[in-house]
Amino acid sequence: MYDCPDSIGDMTSLTQIVMDSATPALLEKVTAIRKRLNLVGKVEHHVHEIESRGCSSIVDLVGLTCSELILVDLQNVKRPGDAERVKLHDKSDTRVLKLLWKNKEGKSVLDRLVPPQSLENLLLDGYRSKSFPNWLFRISSCLPFLSELILCDLEACDCLPPLGALPNLRNLGLYNIPNIRKIGKEFYGEGGPCLKLRVLTLTLMENLVEWWTTKSSDESQEFLIPNLHHLSVTDCPKLKFVPYPPRSMVWLLENSETVLPERGFGKLLSPIRPSEVIIKGCSFSQDKWDRLQHFPTLEKFDLNSVSGLRALPEVMQCFTSLTSLYLFSLKGLETLPERLGHLGSLEKISICDCPNLTYFPESMKNLTALKKLFLKECKGLEALPGWLGQLTCLEEIHIENIPNLKSLPESMKNLTALNKLYFIECKGLETLPGWLGQLTCLEYIFIEDLPNLTSLPESMKNPTALKMLTLIKCYALETLPECFGPLTCLEELIISVCNLTSLPESMKNLTALKRLSLRWCKGLEILPDWLRHLTALEALTIGNCGNLTSVPESMKNLAALKN
Repeated sequence: MYDCPDSIGDMTSLTQIVMDSATPALLEKVTAIRKRLNLVGKVEHHVHEIESRGCSSIVDLVGLTCSELILVDLQNVKRPGDAERVKLHDKSDTRVLKLLWKNKEGKSVLDRLVPPQSLENLLLDGYRSKSFPNWLFRISSCLPFLSELILCDLEACDCLPPLGALPNLRNLGLYNIPNIRKIGKEFYGEGGPCLKLRVLTLTLMENLVEWWTTKSSDESQEFLIPNLHHLSVTDCPKLKFVPYPPRSMVWLLENSETVLPERGFGKLLSPIRPSEVIIKGCSFSQDKWDRLQHFPTLEKFDLNSVSGLRALPEVMQCFTSLTSLYLFSLKGLETLPERLGHLGSLEKISICDCPNLTYFPESMKNLTALKKLFLKECKGLEALPGWLGQLTCLEEIHIENIPNLKSLPESMKNLTALNKLYFIECKGLETLPGWLGQLTCLEYIFIEDLPNLTSLPESMKNPTALKMLTLIKCYALETLPECFGPLTCLEELIISVCNLTSLPESMKNLTALKRLSLRWCKGLEILPDWLRHLTALEALTIGNCGNLTSVPESMKNLAALKN
């Protein structure tokens, strides 16, 4: 939401405003309305013993009205009757409830903290009892509107209530419940499938071996999690979904090697198609990589910190719909497969921290749909491929911390669609090629930490669409070319930690320039009087230019200058 009627502030009978997400301006407006109407939004209460009254402080919450209630340190409720006095069940305005314990059983207290039937969001954190009170085994009728449930750090619990029976559950998170070994048909209660469950997060379920997704081993049985959108499994090294995993849109697997479907998704009929897989910190054998053949509709594939991987799995050739490929921290990766060039739908490739990768297969010249290429911390690379210029749809190139890169292939002059170009920490680059001026669609150039760069090419006058130019830590750069004048679309110029001694007079023609930043340019002694011609200038930043003592008096006439 972006706004709400001012008249809401006059609704004196209003008891609460619940705003899940909004613009900062609207959140500020809602806060003001709450204050005006004396409405209570979130209340966080740290329970403590009141010795003088012989009770815990939780009793002071009797009569409290709020939309979100957080009760911390519930282990300090020494008399369960104190919890009952709160009459939590009657607080129908409460939509979000978070109950937190530390190192103590809490069943007798939780038994008396029955939430209101209208509750939508529940968190149980640090509950140390082995079993749950009865109301949680009737949770589908007790909390029919519950849409989000998080159970965290339940170290003694060895079985779960029938959470799958919640009719409106959309988001379920289970974190660090080490004694849960199996989730079977009892999880679903007497109801049918979890039709509304969209997000399932499992973290630190170290001993969870299997999760049944049907009520029996009969493959014709109804699938019980048919509409999942996001499946996140972290540090669950033994988990298998039986007989098949949910056909989720997004899969995030971290240190959980056995979750991928061994035999696909069976006869499951579902409109859901997996579109994104993120694999982090897993050590897959070849047969486990082969399980990815069941994801032919994949659009995004992300490999992160996979040890021992010298080459990408051949199964990737199945990803004919792939649009984004991310390769992060693959220390052993040496080559990319020749068949990578057959993935004609690829639009973005990002490769980071792959120090042993030394070249790209020539087949990649066929990736004619590629729009974005990111290369970072690939210290084995010494050159970019000569065929790079054939990727004529490229719009953005980001090259960072490639220390052995000394030049750019001339074929790049054919990248006429390129509008963003980044060079960061490429210490081997001493010059930028003259053909840079042929990239007439360039709008953003960002250059940082090229300590050996001594000059910019005169052809820089040609990318007349340029809107932003950033030069940072180019220590050898002492002058800018006189060619800046034709860059009449330039709106922002940032120069920092460069040894410039002057600014070229042609800059007076930068009539669209709105922001000019000069920092740590210790060679600058004066700012030229012609700065008065920069009539669009709105912000001028000057910092740590030690030899610069004044600015031209004429700049006071720049009407647009605000800062």
